[in-house]
Amino acid sequence: MTTHGKKRPSRRMRTVAGVAIALMAGTLAGCGATPLGAAYSEDNPLVLRYADYTSATSGGPFQAFADQVTEETDGRIDFKQYWGGSLLGTADMPAGIRGGVADLGMFTATYYGSEFPFTEWISSLGSVSSTDYPDGILQANAAQADFAMNSEQVNEQFEDRGIKLLFSSHSITKYDIICTSPVTSLADAKGKRVRSGGALWDRELAAAGMIPVNVSITETYEGLQRGVIDCALASPKTVTAYSLWDVAKHYTEIPLSGINAQYAIMNLDQWNALEPEDRDAVWDAGYTWWLEYLKYEGLGLEEKLRTEGVEDKGLTFLEGEDDLVDAIEDQQSKVVDQMPASAPESLEDPEAVIDDYVTTMDTWLERVQDMDLGTPEDIDLSEYEETVKSKLWDRNRP
Repeated sequence: MTTHGKKRPSRRMRTVAGVAIALMAGTLAGCGATPLGAAYSEDNPLVLRYADYTSATSGGPFQAFADQVTEETDGRIDFKQYWGGSLLGTADMPAGIRGGVADLGMFTATYYGSEFPFTEWISSLGSVSSTDYPDGILQANAAQADFAMNSEQVNEQFEDRGIKLLFSSHSITKYDIICTSPVTSLADAKGKRVRSGGALWDRELAAAGMIPVNVSITETYEGLQRGVIDCALASPKTVTAYSLWDVAKHYTEIPLSGINAQYAIMNLDQWNALEPEDRDAVWDAGYTWWLEYLKYEGLGLEEKLRTEGVEDKGLTFLEGEDDLVDAIEDQQSKVVDQMPASAPESLEDPEAVIDDYVTTMDTWLERVQDMDLGTPEDIDLSEYEETVKSKLWDRNRP
C-alpha cells in the first residue's frame, strides 16, 4: 500500500538502512545514554536521547515530560534532545528507536505503512470523531489514547519491533483547506489543484471535484505563492508552522479526515532496563506529555489560527456548503465500509476492531459532552484531565 506518496524502499535499500542504523547506534553509544542494564544513580544519571523531526519550537510538551521524570527520579534520569531531524528523520524514526540510535521519539505511523500495517489500516478511521470545537478535539485525543493503550494489535505491533508505546495522540481531528480564492461549494471546488497528504485525502478531494497534487509540505508555500496549486490541506499546525496564511487568505472548514497516527514511543529494551519505580515515573509523566501536547497542538494552535490569523494575517474563515460536505462524507463512509476487505491478513475479526474503535470514540464524546468545559474561548479542562488520568493512565499502568 502506498502511504503519503512514499514509495516503499527496496529490500536492498532497507538492508542498507538497517546497516546504517546499526552503525549510528554504535557510534552514538557513548553520546549520552547509559548502556542498557548499567547501573545509574543521581551521581551517574541515565541520559535518554529524544529524537523528533519537528522544530524545537514545539518542544514544550516533551520538556514538561522530561522535567517531571527528572524530578520524580531525583535526577537518576535525564534527557538529551535532538530536534529538526538532527538525529532521526521521518524515514528512519522507528528503526532508529528500535536500534538504539535514540531512546524515545514521536512519529507518525502512516509514514511506515508496510512496517506498521495495523496502524496504517486504522488511519482510515480518521474521520469518525466529532468536528465540533472543542468537543471533537477532546474526544478524539482521549479515545485514540484509550484505543491504543487497550489494543492488543497496536501493542503487539510495536513490541514485536522492539518498541514500547507510551501514548497515542489524535490532535488533528480533521483537515480543512486553505486557498488563494474562496471555495465553499462543489462548483467552487471543481478543478482546484490541492496539495494533498496521501491516498486517503486524494480520494476525498477527488470526490469533491478537486485535483490532488503531490507537493511536499515544505514546497507548499511556494506552490500557493506561484499559483502552481490553488489550495492546500490545512490544519492549525500546518498553516501556522509553514506560514501558509501569508500567501493564502481563505480558510474553508470542511470535514476532511484527520490523522490518528501520532505515537510517542520508547526503545523496549531501555524501558525494560529501568528500575520499576522509574518506569512508573516515565509512565506518569507520559500523561503530562500527552496533555501538554493536546493543549499546545490541539487547542493552542487553533486559538492562534483564529486570533493571530484574523487580526494579523487577514484570514477569512468560510464554511463548506452542504453539497461539498456531503461529497466528502459520502466518500468517507465508503472507505469505512470497505475497511474489512483491506484489513491485515493476520486480523481475524476486522469488523469487531472497527466497532471497538467507533464505540471508544462515542464513549468519549458522551463523557466530554457531559462535562462542564466552560466556553470555547475559556475552556476549563479540570474535569477532563482527572477523567483521562484515572480511566487511562492509572488503569493501564504497566
